[in-house]
Amino acid sequence: MKILEREIGSIDYAENQTRTLPLPRNYAYRCLDLLLMVKLSRAAGSEGGPQDSAPAQLVRNIMIRANGRDVVKNYDMETLHRICEQRHHVRPYISAEALSGYGALTDEMVYVAARIDFEMWDAVRPIDTLLDSAGLATLELIVTWGTGLDIMNDTFDGASVTITSATLFVSSVEAVGVPAGTAFMMNKEFMIRSQVTAASARHQIQLPVSNLYRSIVIKTHSDGDQVNTILPFGLANQNTITLQAGTEVFKYRIAGGLQASNRLDTEMQIPELTASAAALNHRLLENLQEGYYILEFVKDGRLTECLDTSKLSSLELFLDVANPGTDDFIDVYCTELIRPAVVATAAA
Repeated sequence: MKILEREIGSIDYAENQTRTLPLPRNYAYRCLDLLLMVKLSRAAGSEGGPQDSAPAQLVRNIMIRANGRDVVKNYDMETLHRICEQRHHVRPYISAEALSGYGALTDEMVYVAARIDFEMWDAVRPIDTLLDSAGLATLELIVTWGTGLDIMNDTFDGASVTITSATLFVSSVEAVGVPAGTAFMMNKEFMIRSQVTAASARHQIQLPVSNLYRSIVIKTHSDGDQVNTILPFGLANQNTITLQAGTEVFKYRIAGGLQASNRLDTEMQIPELTASAAALNHRLLENLQEGYYILEFVKDGRLTECLDTSKLSSLELFLDVANPGTDDFIDVYCTELIRPAVVATAAA
């Protein structure tokens, strides 16, 4: 197979509206690269600041939909930016330090990038999960835009954030010459949200069963900021994360210890904290990826290690949670692999 790289198009900002970009249906997609460029102004506040990886929150939701009904990808750009950091061992491009703090801004240009993966990262055979677009009736990138204030956290009290202009640029990497009859697994990604309204040693989140799980990423955020305080870690707190089906336990980790393991397993360098100005650019500190916890099933690149839930009746996450803020949430980002359908053939 040969590689084709091309610009697909762009989507202009439309506050609180959904816009669709049709994707070409010729070849097999390895990935789509996204680059968001924003010009904005901000009225000064007296407290608060930008959310992590701002201005990514301006793209409130990203969806890839095939045949008008099959949702292949469904997530927000803020989280996608950080998940890309986990998968590709380097943080995607971001240049937005001007957003730090809560002071007035006039026509500032800020940028942030992310990648939608179809091929399987850190796999022995990445091409096992390409998205073959040939034969699809439709293939669409659907973007839901937010508002200027979405890029600021809940404590920001400024009057407005005005978007002068914003454009999401989309490019692709595709495989040309896929052999006829090649069947790929579908690399499906989606998010489940659960609100934390009180401290609980057994906060439960039900996960779908029937397919394969490559990985599960847990994100905790409070009042608009990623935090470790929903799953605190210290001498007095060793809050845990458990993944189980009935009595069978697949993962049981202390949250803070899991983050430390994730740093090594994903080879991430984290030179910033999300609540600091450095989160909007690159700095020379070393930290954990605040508010993120990765449950990885494929350790040596072989997709046969995925968690097979086809024979499970249920799958649950149990989290030992605190309740530090007014609006506390746990978002679970699942990477689910769907086997290709088996086509029955008549006997000769």
